[in-house]
Amino acid sequence: MNATAPFPKPAFNPWPYALIAFFAVLVSVIVGFVTWSLRQDMELVSADYYDQEMRFQQRINSVSRTQSLGAKVAITYDAGILRVSLPVEHGAQHATGTLDLYRPSNARLDRQLALKPGLDGRQILEAKNLQPGLWKARIAWTVGKDSFFRDESLVIP
Repeated sequence: MNATAPFPKPAFNPWPYALIAFFAVLVSVIVGFVTWSLRQDMELVSADYYDQEMRFQQRINSVSRTQSLGAKVAITYDAGILRVSLPVEHGAQHATGTLDLYRPSNARLDRQLALKPGLDGRQILEAKNLQPGLWKARIAWTVGKDSFFRDESLVIP
């Protein structure tokens, strides 16, 4: 009998290597994500944010003034003719502005028309060449120092 019998060779244990590999991959992913996030442009405010805010507030004021007029503002389409109706007092005060026709499905069809209503506040525009479908009509006009705005949807048959 041999008193110095060798110990059996331990079996290969993959756990230490797996743990080291897991943490190495985790640290690599975190470092990569932090590097990527630091390189992103995070400008939340534009250079002319004050001007944009003023224009936005002016639009809100214009919509509010238009809503206070009630149902005196309308855009209708019938047989190739657009009829724009403003309050009579705005026509008498020589209101001027624009009528923007937007086609949500095709920007190439968008149009901007001059708004010059008569003394009765009405204007008739020929619209035979408008494609059938949904259109967004936006009227913006001024009377004196006050501006007004109305946004409507039209469906051309």
